[in-house]
Amino acid sequence: MSEATIAAISTPQGTGGISIVRMSGDKSKEIIDQIFRPIYGGPIDSQKDNRKMRYGNIVDDDEIIDEVMVNFMIGPSTYTREDICEINCHGSFISVKKILNLILDKGAVLAEPGEFTKRAFLNGRIDLSQAEAVLDIINSTNDLSQAQGINQLNGSLRKEIDSIRKFLLEALSRLEYSINFTEDGEDLSPDEIISYMQKANDKIEKLINSSNKGKIVKDGINTTIIGKPNVGKSSLLNALLKENRAIVTDIPGTTRDLISEYINLGSFTLKINDTAGIRDTEDIVEKIGVDKSIELSKASDLIIALFDTSRKFDNEDKKILELIEDKNAIIILNKTDLDSIFDKSLLDVNLPIIETSMTENIGIDKLEETITEIFDASEINRESILITNTRHERLLKSASEKLASSLYDIKMGISLDAVEVDLRGSYDDLGLIIGESVSDEIMDKVFKEFCVGK
Repeated sequence: MSEATIAAISTPQGTGGISIVRMSGDKSKEIIDQIFRPIYGGPIDSQKDNRKMRYGNIVDDDEIIDEVMVNFMIGPSTYTREDICEINCHGSFISVKKILNLILDKGAVLAEPGEFTKRAFLNGRIDLSQAEAVLDIINSTNDLSQAQGINQLNGSLRKEIDSIRKFLLEALSRLEYSINFTEDGEDLSPDEIISYMQKANDKIEKLINSSNKGKIVKDGINTTIIGKPNVGKSSLLNALLKENRAIVTDIPGTTRDLISEYINLGSFTLKINDTAGIRDTEDIVEKIGVDKSIELSKASDLIIALFDTSRKFDNEDKKILELIEDKNAIIILNKTDLDSIFDKSLLDVNLPIIETSMTENIGIDKLEETITEIFDASEINRESILITNTRHERLLKSASEKLASSLYDIKMGISLDAVEVDLRGSYDDLGLIIGESVSDEIMDKVFKEFCVGK
């Protein structure tokens, strides 16, 4: 029995110039013939009109619902490998809703989130990693994340996983031959098996090591602004955002809770956290904010530490320096428009130091340049594959652990049956990345993150 024909609105909700209603399934042609009246020519001819835009009206009986362009595409050379029909209509919420409801009345069912892409996966057009890449492209916030999404949609990760699994398959086949087809004492030499396992292990480790860069590309550089109260942290956030997002006053301790914002910086996205000023305080609420600031700074990709040059270096400043020790950090010497009494020689650290004045917008450009230099986009671009997906990272780590266990066992002369169990587990974990033998539960979890209509 064939699957139901699904339909959904594929463009964002709201008023716009054009919206698209999409159908996929065996009944697409039957349904569009019932509701579409071409201005020129007869009904859509599947062969002659395949992939051509036809101009006409969507009608409900004799009532014209909207003036549209219709594109009919014959499977299997389509996104879902099924017949697809896309109706390009005016971007009125009323028109789009009426067309969708009319299609549903004629026998289609409303698509679930991600169901078009799910069908593309189930029908073998893309693997699971490519399906997830579609979502990455939709959610991309910068040039690098979009480029990585396109790279994985084109099958780069699939090819790499396939190459690793081939090494493991070579090792498995030799193991199984040794277990099943040789007499006791005549096992194959383990050196060749180990060689294949080691090649696979090296490739897996390289992918795992790319995950830190991958997270930066996908989620942005997790950046925390720290400093004692009233040094200009909120002013810096506002200067980077080019708007007054954070409250700025001369009263110390104004910021008591975390403020997070995203900005684009060249090829990167910065997730900037403005935190409470770090100081000793008896105020319970402010103390919670200070503790949050310290905790957040420890987990950040980048720390921007502010110091006020119009005040003397004190114990609170010393605490800030201790927090950024051995961290990826930039030091900001702020309020250079005021008389300086700050002893710069006390900043005995090998970190970039930038002098700024938030009130006169001095030094912000230099800060942006420094961040770009630290996170070298060209170096990241040289990585052919970056692991940007948490599910992929977990499966790679699981495969790595099982492979390491089987490598240890075979080198120690443990029974080949035991070696084979972990080795096959590693092989299967890699298969889950690309969707081989994937459970319905995992599929549902992956595709429910998609919007309806994709």
